[in-house]
Amino acid sequence: MASTTASPSDNNGSSSSRGSVGRAAVIMVATVLLSRLLGMVRDVVITHQFGQTDLTDAYNAAFKIPDMLMYLVAGGAISSTFIPVFSQYLHNEDEEGAWKTFSIVLTAVLIVSVALVGVAEIFAEPLVRLLNPGYSDAKIAMAVPLTQIVLPAQICFMVGSLLMATLNSRNKFLVPALGPSVYNIGIIAGAVLADPTGTGPFGGMRALMWGALGGAFVGNLLMQAISAAGQGMRYRPSLDVRFEGAVKVWKMMIPILLGISLPNVDQIVGSYFASMLGTGGQSALSLATRLMLIPIGVFAQAMSIAILPTMARHAAAGATREYKATTGKGLRTILFLTIPASALLFVLALPIVEFLYQHGKFVAENSYLTAAALRFYSVGIFAWSCQAILTRGFYALQDTKTPVITGSIMTVVFVVMNALVVYFTGHDHPILGVEGIALSTTIAATIYMIVLHIILRRRLHGLQDRQVTISTIRILLATGALVLVALAVQNAFHTLVSTDVPVSVRAIGEILLCSIAGAAAFMAVAKFYRMEELTSVVGMIQSKLKRKG
Repeated sequence: MASTTASPSDNNGSSSSRGSVGRAAVIMVATVLLSRLLGMVRDVVITHQFGQTDLTDAYNAAFKIPDMLMYLVAGGAISSTFIPVFSQYLHNEDEEGAWKTFSIVLTAVLIVSVALVGVAEIFAEPLVRLLNPGYSDAKIAMAVPLTQIVLPAQICFMVGSLLMATLNSRNKFLVPALGPSVYNIGIIAGAVLADPTGTGPFGGMRALMWGALGGAFVGNLLMQAISAAGQGMRYRPSLDVRFEGAVKVWKMMIPILLGISLPNVDQIVGSYFASMLGTGGQSALSLATRLMLIPIGVFAQAMSIAILPTMARHAAAGATREYKATTGKGLRTILFLTIPASALLFVLALPIVEFLYQHGKFVAENSYLTAAALRFYSVGIFAWSCQAILTRGFYALQDTKTPVITGSIMTVVFVVMNALVVYFTGHDHPILGVEGIALSTTIAATIYMIVLHIILRRRLHGLQDRQVTISTIRILLATGALVLVALAVQNAFHTLVSTDVPVSVRAIGEILLCSIAGAAAFMAVAKFYRMEELTSVVGMIQSKLKRKG
């Protein structure tokens, strides 16, 4: 990709692209935040109804096979591999080629996903045993029917991901971003209506799985199909797999299908080893993971989804300078948002878990176990967030091999670290076990991010290195101020507030006071250094609010 010298029209286009990314990012942040909040409500309802027991472990295990199917069809990467190819056709004003590629890929994904779901339904029991080696027969019996109910949802996710990619390529982000929220609403409805002691088709955890299936159909398939049709979607079933556009997509997807990249399997691997940590280990890791994913989803997922179409257009046009500027700014913005969020989540892990979950059947012991995992997961938030941007940077260049090969190597390291954790802790030290698995995840993610950054930087002969370095140093200084102030407020709070105060009241007070004081300290240092990222984030929000007004 050759470097180009921007003309005045190029500058206008670059400004327009930045505006497009900004608008898309604001939409994505708002909708992902909504989805994460609904996910939190979902977990609160489930923990209140069921606590943290063998039954909740079985519930979490029920999603393993569906997640594996999504990985086998490269479902999580369909959008990232399809968008650059689709965007290139649109850039060349070849609508016919764009929609023919879409039709071929959609037909193939539909056939493969239906076949895999059918096989998984038949072999659900041995697959559940394989993925949960520490489970008893009773626990397996709980997980198998739950798995069989929710499996067809993956067809909705796989097909829906391609529809979402098509909408994103058209700079339509709202409806795709609402899909996960509808999915969470389905599970919440199932949890509210569930009878924890029921044994019928909708009793116990079964109601949650039916809710998940309904939410996936409505949010991830039906809504996306209607919206795509409104954008002129042209779908004609086709298996012309040798068509040029389809071949480009296959070439990008094959490395993902053959690889075992860390971002795709980290939760599955962690849950596999957690099944050997006794009752509640898997549930604690799942809850901690979902809390960690809130800032990652709100900031990194939103930014990476919003930024990919713009990076893909720059790559298709050979605009190296604009591509580097977009990627570099994305990294700086992500670090500005996630490093302080990571630090605050580490400091406030226990009160956050206590406030959200410690009621009903969820007791103090469960809170300590979940918070132990959350602390070590939180340290890796910045790494997971940056790799989301960097990975899509490679995808925009139509290179999926590099992220997958690098991620596969890190996955091997991750598996070894998890095996050592379980070997040296096991059932006797469940807290050390979940801490070790969480720490292994963070270490692997950080190394993965560093390697991706080095490779992309070398390929592009720089990636706004000076700006990123200066920005990172300033962010770390501001975060240091945040941590010092938050810890001081936390210590004073523990001294002044009686332990007789109800847990939820004490926890929310600690969270609010520490967060406000810490954020104020961070903002003060950021303003002192006149950080561009602060101005950029505030500007995006203000611009969106003005348009709404």
